Amino acid sequence: MQATGIAALLSLWEAACRTVDIGDGPVTIVDYGCSQGRNSMIPMRRAIDVVRSRAGATVPIEVVHTDLPSNDFSSLFEALISDPNSYMTGTSDVFPLAIGKSYFAPLLPPGRVHLGWSTWALQWMSTNTIDAPDHILVGMSRSPAVAAAVAAQQASDWECFLTQRSREMRPGAKLVAGFTARADAETGWEWLLGELWSALADMRRDGLLSEREQEQMTIPIGLRSLEDIKAPFRQSGSFAELTLEHLDLVKVSDAFWPEFDGSGDRLAFARQHADMTRAWSGPLLAGVAPRSCEQTVFVDELFSRFERRLSEDPRPHEPYMAAVALSKKLQ
Repeated sequence: MQATGIAALLSLWEAACRTVDIGDGPVTIVDYGCSQGRNSMIPMRRAIDVVRSRAGATVPIEVVHTDLPSNDFSSLFEALISDPNSYMTGTSDVFPLAIGKSYFAPLLPPGRVHLGWSTWALQWMSTNTIDAPDHILVGMSRSPAVAAAVAAQQASDWECFLTQRSREMRPGAKLVAGFTARADAETGWEWLLGELWSALADMRRDGLLSEREQEQMTIPIGLRSLEDIKAPFRQSGSFAELTLEHLDLVKVSDAFWPEFDGSGDRLAFARQHADMTRAWSGPLLAGVAPRSCEQTVFVDELFSRFERRLSEDPRPHEPYMAAVALSKKLQ
């Protein structure tokens, strides 16, 4: 899913790289929310190629990868060396760096960044203090109180992110982001995460966790609408010296569905989706697992039940992604 969404953003990213004001001297590209780095290799390579086609083959480029301190930065640096798609392969004067800090805080000196990139990260909220009584994903709760708290937190997080990035960006800098969003009442996550919530409910009915423990198993992801994304820019057309150059909603196709459509192998299809979902949600769910159960055992049981449910009623998983391009005003 991540790779499919990134592919949908590449033309927007290349346009930003072609039109950004480069200036003189080294060029700084920042990858906000890099995770283990493998999904960053192709976009960073594209940026390096486009920038050097404009500024010359020897212009120094620094690529700054940022994520939380708990991120697996060892895998990132290993990928830079060994991944076949590594942007370091066949290049010189490219300098990768990493920062272990939340992007809701300052990360770099003012005026440092030429190009910013972020995918599948900005849907995560800065706090995990909101519990949903009716869904595993807090942004999909139908509780009015929860929905209001999520909307307020996401509005604050979005303005915070924009303010912090603007301070780091040079005049004329550009940032491209893609993150989970919603189309009116539809998110595209209804089937997949509905089954994960149902698997958790099955475990509660079987006495493996209490009702309160089930409520605490909440993933702090919200799902902004396009209107939510536009909100800070609505009054004056800009916010924190940033202009919203591009905004649309992309429906990301299910990368596993064509194979299933040809083979009809329900178990393989379910396993692929269960593994993908566990990769991004498993560590968080392990951290809030009931104290009465060993974390790995609990998560193994949850995703075993989840996989079984997916195999019983296979459907294409087609989430919505907001595609955003921002630029900082030239002075």
